[in-house]
Amino acid sequence: MIIRKLLRNRGLGVNLIAGFCFIFLAVYAWGLSWKELGGYFLVILFFLVGLIALAALCGWVLRKLMAKTDWNSIGPDQHESDRKNEPAANEKTGVKPDAK
Repeated sequence: MIIRKLLRNRGLGVNLIAGFCFIFLAVYAWGLSWKELGGYFLVILFFLVGLIALAALCGWVLRKLMAKTDWNSIGPDQHESDRKNEPAANEKTGVKPDAK
């Protein structure tokens, strides 16, 4: 039943089964102890958590820097408020201000 669910999405299921087979091959055929394998997994997990924390810290710093600097001083609605104050047509020529 579990294998059937894994093989429904064949790419993921086959990759997971192949990875577990490779790990068990390392334990049984090449003489790797379970204790040493657990140590390797803990080291990998430690570096993975550190990498995720570093990425989160970089994202937080970039967000704070972008909020601190005023790199986009004109808001999206500021142009519309300027157009409302302009007259609809020039009295002398009868042409709207946007037309050339």
